[in-house]
Amino acid sequence: MPTSDPPPPRPGRDPGGRIAYLPPRAARARKLILRSQLGRGWIVASALFGVVILAAGVLFLARAGHPGPPWVRVAALPALPAGAVTEAAGPSGQVVVVDRRDGLRAFLAPPGPCPVRAAGAGFARPCTGQRWDAAGAPAAGPGDGRAAPPLRRVPATLAGGALYVDPR
Repeated sequence: MPTSDPPPPRPGRDPGGRIAYLPPRAARARKLILRSQLGRGWIVASALFGVVILAAGVLFLARAGHPGPPWVRVAALPALPAGAVTEAAGPSGQVVVVDRRDGLRAFLAPPGPCPVRAAGAGFARPCTGQRWDAAGAPAAGPGDGRAAPPLRRVPATLAGGALYVDPR
């Protein structure tokens, strides 16, 4: 008794000759069946892509340059002794007061006839009698009573052996 069903395809071959197809049993799971090997080109391409990612990561992590705009380089780290208050030339005609007594803090101040120095927990410009507290706010001092302009605290970071501040 002859049957009208077509003969089953040979194992490993798609009936339509395609290299990928979605068989009826896998349709529910949406599994794509590949019928050919990927070849050496895919292996070489993935290895090169991995090398490029590795090189980019090493360059990014090992970069010892400056932080970039809007950060401005103020001074080299050896010019700012630890545990002291120092003054350095800053952006747009101002000076940067660097406090390294307990951590790193930086303030922008107007230039004056003498540098800003440590005075107790705060700061002072001895030749003018101006005084500031630890937060940079004007403080009463033994001077002539002139009000000191406030010191504006700015973000600071050390990178590549130098101090950078963000004057915004």
